[in-house]
Amino acid sequence: METSRAYTPLGLYRRRRKEHFNEQLKNLKLVVDWTVWVYLLIPGLLYFSGWYVSLWSKPLPSWATGLTLPTLTGLIDMIMLTGGILIFVEEADVLFLKSRSLWMRTLMRQGIYRACLQHLGKMIAITALTSPLWSRVYNMSFIHIALIAIWFGAVASFQVIVLHMTKVRYTGWRRWIRLIPLAVAMGIITIGVTSWLHGHIWTLLAGIVAAILLLITVARMRLEMKGTFEGDVREDLRERLKFTALLLSRSVTRPKAPRTRTIVFRKQRKLLRHRTISNRTAETAFKAFFRNSSTMKLYLQLGGLSIAAVALPPFPVNVIVCGLLVIMLSVLFYRSWEVFATSDYVQLVSYDSEALNRAGVTMVRMLFVPLGILMGFSLGAAWLGWLEGIVTAAAVVAFGLFVLSITGWIRYIRSVS
Repeated sequence: METSRAYTPLGLYRRRRKEHFNEQLKNLKLVVDWTVWVYLLIPGLLYFSGWYVSLWSKPLPSWATGLTLPTLTGLIDMIMLTGGILIFVEEADVLFLKSRSLWMRTLMRQGIYRACLQHLGKMIAITALTSPLWSRVYNMSFIHIALIAIWFGAVASFQVIVLHMTKVRYTGWRRWIRLIPLAVAMGIITIGVTSWLHGHIWTLLAGIVAAILLLITVARMRLEMKGTFEGDVREDLRERLKFTALLLSRSVTRPKAPRTRTIVFRKQRKLLRHRTISNRTAETAFKAFFRNSSTMKLYLQLGGLSIAAVALPPFPVNVIVCGLLVIMLSVLFYRSWEVFATSDYVQLVSYDSEALNRAGVTMVRMLFVPLGILMGFSLGAAWLGWLEGIVTAAAVVAFGLFVLSITGWIRYIRSVS
C-alpha cells in the first residue's frame, strides 16, 4: 500500500519536497556553527524584542513618523519580489512527465500552492514587524492590519507567478528585458492601489477579492502553458541552489586573480614620524591589513555596523552598546595583529617581546582610532547634537585607547610568563 501511494503524483511531490528540505538542512548544518549562533541569536533576539516593544510603548523616532505610505509599500514590494516557485521537476523526468500531463500538472499545482502559502506567511511576518507603523502612524486597527497582510500575501503570490511565467519562457538578455519593466510596473501598480485601498476596510476587502481572482487566473494560465519543461527544470535548479550558494558564499572564499598592485598603500609612504623598530613593524602590519581585500572589507563592514549600532538605539542602551563594541573591536584587532606577528615575514627578523608588544599596541590603535571617531560622533550626534558629537567622539577614542592599553598589557604579561 505504501508503494502505491509513493508512485502517485502527489506522493512524488511530497517525497521530493522532503528530500529538498533535508538537503537544505544538511547544508545548513555543515556551514553553521550552532554554538556561535546561539551566543549571537539570544542577545540579538533580546535586543530586537526590546526595540520592537519600544516602538509600541515609546514615542516613535522621526524616521518612522516621516515614513510615507508609498515608501513603506515600495520597500515591502521589494521583499515581495524575492523568492520563486519550486515544482520539483528534474531533467530525468523528460521521458516520463512530458508524456503524462496529469503528473506534470499535479507537480505544478502543488508548487503554486506551496509558493502562495510561503509568500502569504512571509507577508504576514513582514506586516507584523511593521505593525507599529501601520497602527501608530497610519491609524489602522488590528483587523485592518490583518487585511493588509492578506492583501500583500495575495499580491506577492500574483507577482511571483507572473515573473515565473516569464522566467521559464525566456533566457539571457530577452529574460531581463522583460523581467525588469514587468517588476517595475507591478511595483508601481501595487504602491498606487495600496495607497488607494488602505483607507477603508470595505475597499480593502474588495481589493483582496480582486487580487485573489487575478491570482487564480494567472495560476490557471501557468497550468495551461505548454513547452516549458526545459525552463521549469532550469528555474527549479536555480531556486534549489540559491540557498546553498548563499551559504557557500559566506563560508568558502572565491579564488581571486593575482594582483600585481594593491588597491591602497601602493607607494611606500611613511605613516609614523618616529622610525623606531616597533613603529616600522606596526606600520607594515597596518598596511598589510588594508592591502588584504578580505580584511579591508571586514573593517568597512564592522565600521558601518558599529555606527548603526550606536546611532539607532535609545539612551542609555546606545552607550552600553558602544562600550561593548569597543571591547569587541579591541579583541578583533589584536587577533589580526597575532596573524601578522606569527607570519613568516615577522619570523625572519628577531624581535624582543617588548618591542613586538609595542608594535602590536600601535597597530591596533591605528586601526581603532578612525572607527572610534566615527562611532563617538554618531553616538553624540544621534543623542545630543552635532556639536556634542565632537565631545563624545573624543570620549569614545579616549576610552578605546584605555581599553587597548589594558588589553595589550594583559597580553604582554601572558606572553612573558
